[in-house]
Amino acid sequence: MSQPWLTFALLFAAGWLVYGLRVTRRGLREHRGVRLLGVRGSRTEGEVVRGSRREGSTFHPAQIRYQAGPNNQTYRRAPLNADQHSLRVGYEVVARYDPRDPRRVVVVRTQQTFNPGTYVMNGVLLCLFGVGLVVWSLI
Repeated sequence: MSQPWLTFALLFAAGWLVYGLRVTRRGLREHRGVRLLGVRGSRTEGEVVRGSRREGSTFHPAQIRYQAGPNNQTYRRAPLNADQHSLRVGYEVVARYDPRDPRRVVVVRTQQTFNPGTYVMNGVLLCLFGVGLVVWSLI
């Protein structure tokens, strides 16, 4: 390793690999939140109407307003995975709800994030890029 460019290339590749693993981990964590619903669910759009807050020792998660069910009723509920997203008042969200019980809802993505599948795919591609750089620099 007397060549400084090789050291730089390997450190650069390691950085991309670590970043790719972090992005993949985030996507898998958010995908786990979608699995909390237990069914594929029906897609709907909504809006965050109340942010998370703490009153004494009680923590109240954020609430979203969305339309769901056969009669397009409007619900105002805390999503099952509210702790996995930064839900600020006014944010538009894409959510999935259980068709048998429209009060059970999970947030798939917000206007500030992508859906979990996109994170996983981008993370894997970044990992492959890091590995490719290692292979290229050692050849």
